[in-house]
Amino acid sequence: MRWQHREGQAARTTEVTLNPLFQSLFRIGVALVASVAVNGPQTTAGTHRTQSFELIFANLDRGRSSKSSTDIKPLYFGLHEATAPSLLANVPHPRSRRTSQRYSSAALYLEDRDEWIGWTHAQRLEHLPRVLQMNRFLIRPRVRCENLASLVLGLCARRVPDDFEGRYGLRPWLLESFVDGSRYDGACYKAANWVHVGQTKGRGRNGPRDEGKSLKDIYLYPLVEELRERMGVKPLPVEALDAASGLDAAGWAEQEFGDCDLGDPRRTRRLVKIVGDQAAQPSHSYSQAAGGNRYDLKGYYRFLNSAREELNVESLLQTHRTQTIRRMKRESTVLVVQDTTELNFSTRSACEGLGPIGTNQTGAQSRGLDLHSCLAVGESGLPLGVLRLHGYAPESAQGKDPHRPIEEKESYRWLAAYAEVSLIAARIPETRVINVADREGDLFELFDLRRRQTGRKAELLVRANWDRCLEGSDRKLFAELAAAPLAKTVSIPVPRQREHRAKPSDPGRPALPARPAKVQVRFKEVTLSPPQTPQIRHKLPITLWAVCLVENYPPKGAAAVHWLLLTSIPITSVKQALKCVRWYGRRWRIEEWHRVMKSGCQILGHQNHRAHVLLRAIALDAIIAWRIMLLALLGREVPELPADTLFDPREREVLGLLTQKKDSRSGRP
Repeated sequence: MRWQHREGQAARTTEVTLNPLFQSLFRIGVALVASVAVNGPQTTAGTHRTQSFELIFANLDRGRSSKSSTDIKPLYFGLHEATAPSLLANVPHPRSRRTSQRYSSAALYLEDRDEWIGWTHAQRLEHLPRVLQMNRFLIRPRVRCENLASLVLGLCARRVPDDFEGRYGLRPWLLESFVDGSRYDGACYKAANWVHVGQTKGRGRNGPRDEGKSLKDIYLYPLVEELRERMGVKPLPVEALDAASGLDAAGWAEQEFGDCDLGDPRRTRRLVKIVGDQAAQPSHSYSQAAGGNRYDLKGYYRFLNSAREELNVESLLQTHRTQTIRRMKRESTVLVVQDTTELNFSTRSACEGLGPIGTNQTGAQSRGLDLHSCLAVGESGLPLGVLRLHGYAPESAQGKDPHRPIEEKESYRWLAAYAEVSLIAARIPETRVINVADREGDLFELFDLRRRQTGRKAELLVRANWDRCLEGSDRKLFAELAAAPLAKTVSIPVPRQREHRAKPSDPGRPALPARPAKVQVRFKEVTLSPPQTPQIRHKLPITLWAVCLVENYPPKGAAAVHWLLLTSIPITSVKQALKCVRWYGRRWRIEEWHRVMKSGCQILGHQNHRAHVLLRAIALDAIIAWRIMLLALLGREVPELPADTLFDPREREVLGLLTQKKDSRSGRP
């Protein structure tokens, strides 16, 4: 392919050798950025003839003065079909291009971007010229080509720095762009590893004078490693916080919610009061928790039903998330457990925004929400806080392309959560952060995401679900570990098994008490081959470590323990293998937390008529459930903890009277 770079009348042309993958991906007449040829119309012989395409670097100023905040002139990247096989081709009108991008200077002020970078006012003024804004990204509607948008984004991101520096003598460090969330989900940006950092305020470039514009999602793409270090931005210090600090009834709500930015301090005060009232009676409705006070009840419903977009789950949890990170810093190792639980609201026939979550015992369709969450847990098992809550209405996959990009699948939630956990790991480098997931999180794309990340990142510990092919072995994963040398035979505790009632599609299971299980432990380094799906078969193999536990003689009626754990943590000894087993055993904390939410806080009893309002109420209950579980575990794990750490004088007095009453009944002195 001939690559032409134009500046005025001068032109530079380069011969490019095509990657066979690109030749196989694009079988339509589409112009593509960077070193990609496009196959032309099919001939009668059934073959494709390759057309010539050129990358054009053009200046679209046309003598107009820029209203941007810097002297950087707009750039336009586009491709067009060559008008002739010559090296010098005319640049057609931009409308004739099939895919194009335009870059200009960055926005002067962008709150969520500036907060993500963390720069000061002086640093922003100094380094803003190194931020480019991609304010136009066009793919003609008639174009139909899988992964075209994400590939163009990636190729342009690699090309822009050199071209911009060659023309202006300044190398950009960061790209920014905007996506209208009401029309697009930003899947191509996520696939190209852009980072979603927040939303605009709807004011445009001219500030309050342009208020009324639609809110846009902000995506950033760092072009260099150690971006903040180059800008002189020092990481914000994270002060450690003890897990038991500030959990007393009088001050815990202020500690966990008092600094939330909800657009108005009165909303924050209302949030603290709501949480404080509800925490006092977590299993009751807010009407009962507020003592029937009609003004508090009216304020509660106004708060939950507010149309303001600032009142989303992320903003409600921002202070608690910050405090959770502080508690994590105090630990040497933290397990961040991911899991999804179903919330059945089938009895809410008038509730808007619910989705299908399965069928009930009669075969009827159940409606509700899925809640994917990240719970931080210390090595001792104490829950440190909730890092992420993502509630959504599931959609049926029937009729959808099974080979669509993972960014368009519900399973992308595992990758999005891990990316967020890795950002947290970078903020507390003294703490080892391990992302733990069950079999649903066994995704090749998840391991590949970790491999592609740079800098400090979280480790992965995932229970294997798929019997994958291995590089350099005729056996698959499970057979390979079964043939590995026996490392040790140990006894591990298995928590009690709750009864699951039988369904037409599920035979159910009986209730069983907790028990020890005698298991054989094996471990081995393995190299996973990529699955042969169109989206990821071109990926390179991934080397991980596998730990296998097998119980050969389970008790009657109990399912045998058979775990195969995949981890990015090097396993070179039995001690390290058993440590991974112990870490994975802590995953049950999130199941217990889900149970406290449902049975203790009664989150399935909310009567709201819209899904996003339900999620606001559930987010508050989730933190209350975390506190309840932490208080219970602190009593078991740290019995010497002073009572005044957690309870106020009135609560201690009531507990003392209850203890006296219990002792008198048992005949104790």
